[in-house]
Amino acid sequence: MPPSCHVFETRRLLPGEWRAAAGDGPVRAFNPGLLRDGAGWLLAYRVVAPDGRRRIALCRLDRSFEVIEGSAVPLTDQVRFRPGADYPELATQWFADPRLYRFGNRLFVYWNSGWHEPHNCQFLQELDPASLQPRGAPRELQLEGRRKLEKNWTFFAPSSGEFRAVYSVTPHRILGAALSGDGDLAFAEVAQTEWSIADYPACHGGLRGGTPPVLVDGRFWSFCHTVHDGPDGYCYRPAAYTFGAQPPFAPLERPIRPLELGNPFGGRRTFERLNPAVGEVIYPCGAAWDDARWIISHGINDEYCALSLISPDAVRSTLEPV
Repeated sequence: MPPSCHVFETRRLLPGEWRAAAGDGPVRAFNPGLLRDGAGWLLAYRVVAPDGRRRIALCRLDRSFEVIEGSAVPLTDQVRFRPGADYPELATQWFADPRLYRFGNRLFVYWNSGWHEPHNCQFLQELDPASLQPRGAPRELQLEGRRKLEKNWTFFAPSSGEFRAVYSVTPHRILGAALSGDGDLAFAEVAQTEWSIADYPACHGGLRGGTPPVLVDGRFWSFCHTVHDGPDGYCYRPAAYTFGAQPPFAPLERPIRPLELGNPFGGRRTFERLNPAVGEVIYPCGAAWDDARWIISHGINDEYCALSLISPDAVRSTLEPV
């Protein structure tokens, strides 16, 4: 049975401050992160307006996943980078693929700065939970020997309370850092597990980062993305895997096929492609376990934000034990 899918009307996601600038031109809002917020939800998402700039906005949803009128916040306009910080110019202007996190009573949003010279950046920004305004400056994620392009680290906190990140899925590399203070975050590897997803359809780069891991039934559940060759360009598909809740956080279940999320558009687009090499895109960025079902927030075709509601059996049917 196909998952139930809620697609958001893009104009309702726009902060009031951006509606005049957007005019009647093409506006895309996609790749949303999701986080529970009392009886409702928080959503963070990319916005690409007619001027081509990459922005991030946030809004609140009610318990029925409807946008609460007037709640949209233009995060990009309010971020203030640390004075004197030596970031490439584009790193302060390009905001991509947000994820939302809560550690204790602290609220955070993550983003990356795309692809640029000499290397891209990843940032973690604390937010005021009431106003959704930034608290302090963004903190860059640092790793000795990092690649030129870094994206899609996903953070989690085991029961012991440390701040951890999944750096790569295969091999399963786990990083750690101290979340205290307000400076940049220096990560180091704390665990690594070699494993195989040989039964999964061949793809470019294997499993890549997606949603922040969610602890359910004594294990972390992660919804990633994969990239395949498609008839109309690269095809982005979601997949799930699970890993242990204790060090070394070794994988427990691997995917044998992609996970089906809702997409009423197929490969059709409303606007010109942002990336001509890319075909159909289903890109998961947030997950929550709610009322015995999975809620997955995801982008569709670099144009829309959506939520898919999925049964646990539908997820388990795509997995096998490692």
